Amino acid sequence: MSSTKNVKGNRWVVVADRSSEQFFKIPDGLDLEDKTVVENWIVQWGKLYIQYVNSEKETIEFVWEDNYGFKNPDFEIEDAVDDCHNMEYEQDN
Repeated sequence: MSSTKNVKGNRWVVVADRSSEQFFKIPDGLDLEDKTVVENWIVQWGKLYIQYVNSEKETIEFVWEDNYGFKNPDFEIEDAVDDCHNMEYEQDN
């Protein structure tokens, strides 16, 4: 039996590691690290969110996205029942 043959007691999964980059234009004159102006900021779901110390909020859409890594992920076969995956197969129940 192949060591990566997917059978009960020897389960495997394909893990696709996708990465892409998004670029956001920072507003002119703004220093995101200036804590006297910017309370905090985060990038989430393709948007840059800025919370200012004066309670104003700003949302900025990305201007460019490199999604080559997303469309063409690195992938490999991994043990389905390791510390990270712990996947269960219906056939095993």
